[in-house]
Amino acid sequence: MNDSQVRQQVQQMVSFIRQEAEEKANEIRVKAEEEFNARKLSAVEAAKTQIRSEYEKKFKQIESKLKVAYSTQLNASRLEILKQREDILREIYEGVERELSKARGDKESYKKLLEKLLKQSFLTLDDADVSITSNEEDLSLVESATKKALEGGLKTSGGQQVKAEIDRESFLPKTSIGGVIVSSHGGKIVCNNTLEARLETAYQQNLPQLRDLLFGDSELWK
Repeated sequence: MNDSQVRQQVQQMVSFIRQEAEEKANEIRVKAEEEFNARKLSAVEAAKTQIRSEYEKKFKQIESKLKVAYSTQLNASRLEILKQREDILREIYEGVERELSKARGDKESYKKLLEKLLKQSFLTLDDADVSITSNEEDLSLVESATKKALEGGLKTSGGQQVKAEIDRESFLPKTSIGGVIVSSHGGKIVCNNTLEARLETAYQQNLPQLRDLLFGDSELWK
């Protein structure tokens, strides 16, 4: 083999090696790009997932805060409405109480009312010996009303004659608007027939109907 042939063969070998190297380098470059793109895509997806997760977390936090704020405001509004309605009911109650206190001004009508209250108290207690407590300024009317209530010989269910003693030392509070308290057994058994007690009883018994009449059916009362 002459020099020319040797050089040609060497040149061919160099070209082959260069081609192999270029192909290998290209293969490495392609793989590197593919790996880079894959990692970039993975990083982008991870970032997207993290962003979505953070967004959902913040959204839930905001949603929770809004629900709490709404619930707080709703309860505050409900309480305010209830307060206003209770104020209206209290005004009505106090208005009726004022009118009842004026009833004592009509002595004759008030005495008849005392008779009914006393008789009802005697029948309720069903005891032979009872004590009557009233307003100090009503003493004379209570004396007259007591005699009237016991007319005809009122008796207990056991057939005993009812005897009533009017307390002349202890009286109803000055704030009392009238009526009587009748007791027996040394004050252990009591029938409160003061006008304020009767008003409170009537008020509580009719409160549902009164609320319905004034405000209509409402979940606020439940």
